[in-house]
Formats: sequence, structure tokens, C-alpha cells
Amino acid sequence: MTDSVVGLFQSVVKKVTTVAIFGSAMIFSSTAMAAAADDAGLPVDALKNAASGPDNILGEADPAFRLLFNSWSGQGKAAPVKLTIPSRKPVENFKLTSSYGFRSDPFQGRRARHKGLDMAGPIGTPIYATADGIVGRSQWVNGYGNYIEINHGNEIQTRYGHMSRLNVAANTRVKSGDLIGFMGSTGRSTGSHLHYEVRIAGEAVNPIPFMQSGDFLLAQKATPGAALGGPAE
Repeated sequence: MTDSVVGLFQSVVKKVTTVAIFGSAMIFSSTAMAAAADDAGLPVDALKNAASGPDNILGEADPAFRLLFNSWSGQGKAAPVKLTIPSRKPVENFKLTSSYGFRSDPFQGRRARHKGLDMAGPIGTPIYATADGIVGRSQWVNGYGNYIEINHGNEIQTRYGHMSRLNVAANTRVKSGDLIGFMGSTGRSTGSHLHYEVRIAGEAVNPIPFMQSGDFLLAQKATPGAALGGPAE
């Protein structure tokens, strides 16, 4: 008699538990459920396939469950990594006074590699982030003067030097076009300008492909030499 009562109780508990789980699942959005499935490593597509066809494991009397699995279709899979790449000018209007590559160092007069672009303009000219990212350093750095670096993920970084004032703090999240500082002539500089760099895996690359436009081509026609600078090699 006792065994019969216990067996009946266990059967009722299983049914109540099944109903409760199903009700809870229907309350959550498909996005939340997909995230949970992903975290748990659930084979959602496999379950979906098993739940379809005449011999499905849920039976023809469970259309709600089949709808639930259908809403998970394609979910629970790793999303592709979204790249954040510099794709605009850090300064709206400027004169290009020094290009990327080798040049005569303005302080020592010897041939030296220039790892960025010198973009001249009046003191206080706004400077903008060229891509979404997180600010690394926002401080004085020898050679760069008032300096900001933004990490964009995938080992892509932009650097901004010689600013008169910094507008964002370290560890701040910024978006492309956010105001991060103002042009100046701090550090190793001969005049008001922005020293702008793009780095990949720590190596400086030519910033021009990341900001090519008609305005930039016009800026290249400016007479060089008026405002130069950058950290020493």
C-alpha cells in the first residue's frame, strides 16, 4: 500500500514539474532562451530535428514544444566576431604637414621613421575617435605630450598625440565620432597639430587607407613643414 502511494505521488510530481518547466520556458523570450541554451551547450538544432517528422520524440500532441524549438533554430551558435576598424578622419579640417614613413626629423635633422600623420590646425580644434573602442591610456606620454590611445579589439589601436586637452578618461568606452580631445602642441612638437597613428598588433601602419576621402586628398596639397612632431625613434 505504501509503495503504491509513493509511486502515485512521484508520478504526480513529475507531471507538475513538466508543466512548470514548460510554463517558465514560454515566459522567457526566444533570445533569452537561446542565450541559456548556448551557455549550457545544448544541441538546439539537434533537438529541433528530433522534434520533427512523424516519429518525433515529443509526439504530434505537442505543437507548443515544436514551436518553441523552431524559435531556437539557428540560435545557440557562436556569433561571428564583429571587427571595429578605424574608418573616419580624427579631425574635420586640417593641413597635412607630415605623412607616414621616413622623413627628416624636425628636431635632429636626421632621417627617421614617422609612424603616423601630422594633421595641423588651430589650438582647440576638436579631435574625434575614428572607431568604437575602449580608451587605454589618457595621460601625458613623453614625445606624444597629452596622449590618448583607443583599443578597438582584434589588436587594432589608434593613437592621438600633442593634444591641448583630453576629454575622455582611461577605461572609457567610446564610439566612432565621439569627441575625445582638442588639438594642441604639447610634447615633442613644433606647432599645433594632431599626431595620429593606427597600429595593428603593436606595429604602426599607414593611416591613410583608414581615412581616405576627397577631403583628405585636398589636405595633402598643403605646404609641409609648418607643424611637425611625434615621439623620437
